[in-house]
Amino acid sequence: MSASANRAVGWWDHVGPAPKDPITSISEAFLADTSPYKINLGVGAYRDDEGKPVVLQCVRNAEAKIAGSEFLESLSTAVSLNLVEESVKLVYGKDTDVVRDRRFAGVQALSGTGACRLFAEFQRRFHPESQIYLPSPTWSNHHNIWSDAQVSQNTFRYYHPDSKGLHFSALMDDVKNAPDCSFFLLHPCAHNPTGVDPTEEQWREISYQFKLKNHFPFFDMAYQGFASGGSRQGCQGNQDFF
Repeated sequence: MSASANRAVGWWDHVGPAPKDPITSISEAFLADTSPYKINLGVGAYRDDEGKPVVLQCVRNAEAKIAGSEFLESLSTAVSLNLVEESVKLVYGKDTDVVRDRRFAGVQALSGTGACRLFAEFQRRFHPESQIYLPSPTWSNHHNIWSDAQVSQNTFRYYHPDSKGLHFSALMDDVKNAPDCSFFLLHPCAHNPTGVDPTEEQWREISYQFKLKNHFPFFDMAYQGFASGGSRQGCQGNQDFF
């Protein structure tokens, strides 16, 4: 072995294996379980009665549209803008004031993880003294994303294990007691991992308190329709609150 090869070995001595994703461990336990009544709740994906993945027809239609198309190395601004506009229509509704008056701005990101990381970097760069308040519990990767972006984290109470519902009074206390102009991450629908969402009236109270405290709400909307059965039903109730 050459001297240069000997020196290269030391590059990786301090690098250990990353901890297992808890979601992956749930899937592994599911596959190892021999019970015929088992249900895998670890991965947010559509499956049929036999536990096999379901490819939605809208995905099939999208595949058919792009089949044989030629793509450039990077998307044009026009394509990106169209994606942003259609996404906003999905979230707010195409006939709302937000869309009609064009009171929105957006950027394209790679997946939900990429979108969260982009905002975390924005927060670090332009509000370096701020911290992010994450619901307890939340999607485990939220902690990794803001940690890697070197943004300080805090939590606010969300789920009540005894009632198996929203701990609304504690949530409101944490919102009120947080420093003014704090950043909060909220799940607008189908909260991950509990599936517990505020009622419309509770959303109004949250919105009112956010306005009083001048908090910044960051919404991670990944599962619209999972809790309600309709892509619009899960988020339209609070579209004009913030």
